[in-house]
Amino acid sequence: MADPVAEFRARLAADRLHGASELARQSLEFLSELARRTAAPDPATLVADLCAAADFLVATRPSMAPLYNLLGRWKGELARCGHLPLAEARATAAGAAESVAAESKRAVDRAAGHAATRLGAGCTIATLSLSSTVAAVFEKLREAGVRAIVAESRPLNEGHRLAAALSAWHIPTTLVTDAALGRYAAGADAILVGADALTADGAVVNKTGTYLLALTARDNGIPFYVCCESFKRLSPSSEGPELEEMDPAELGAPELPGVRVMNPYFEVTPARLVSAWITEAGVERGPRAGATGCHQ
Repeated sequence: MADPVAEFRARLAADRLHGASELARQSLEFLSELARRTAAPDPATLVADLCAAADFLVATRPSMAPLYNLLGRWKGELARCGHLPLAEARATAAGAAESVAAESKRAVDRAAGHAATRLGAGCTIATLSLSSTVAAVFEKLREAGVRAIVAESRPLNEGHRLAAALSAWHIPTTLVTDAALGRYAAGADAILVGADALTADGAVVNKTGTYLLALTARDNGIPFYVCCESFKRLSPSSEGPELEEMDPAELGAPELPGVRVMNPYFEVTPARLVSAWITEAGVERGPRAGATGCHQ
């Protein structure tokens, strides 16, 4: 019989289309269904099996803080399930997963609302990759006369999917290569990125290319905003992010003697380059808070 946890883990490991928050919520949806269906003879075994499954999934994408934080929040809710009748324990565990996922969605929506207010009407906004939170900001600004500059975000070009969404929302968009982003982003009013994780000091773990985009912002006096839910923040006791590297074959590079092909997906952008962190709690000014933009 197929192992549903292993099957979901394989999909999670291979997913290149969704951001960290979306994958964490998908994991919670899977765990909710698992709680209802997994074979467990008693509540204690149910809790142990669910906790083990959550830990297994968290280890799959170590760069993504929401997996650790949201699934950790859910595991904290499971403690009370061990003392309930089995049927009630299943329902409680499943409901808790759904509740945590809903909390995450509300946080993303509030963070996007704060960012949209911060940016305001008429801005030209540069970004890269495909963040569901950044997409939500653009959706809120779809009738505010904003324009977008989007990097294609190699190797799998998830920037194309963001550009398609912006096109559907009738937001004028310039889609450029990653290598050209420095040139085009220099003409933006603001730069907005999501995050796969925030370290305790505010450094940003995000798609490779974010650091160069932040340097472009600094050198051109453009605000560099990071918008994400607070579940992206790593605790001070965390060992720090493990930066994932993917299959070099995705790059399509030739195999050459003495040449090592690397395909890093994530990098760390220092907190000193951030103008503001925008979460569901509001806008937290960063070291570059004085940079000018549409609305300061």
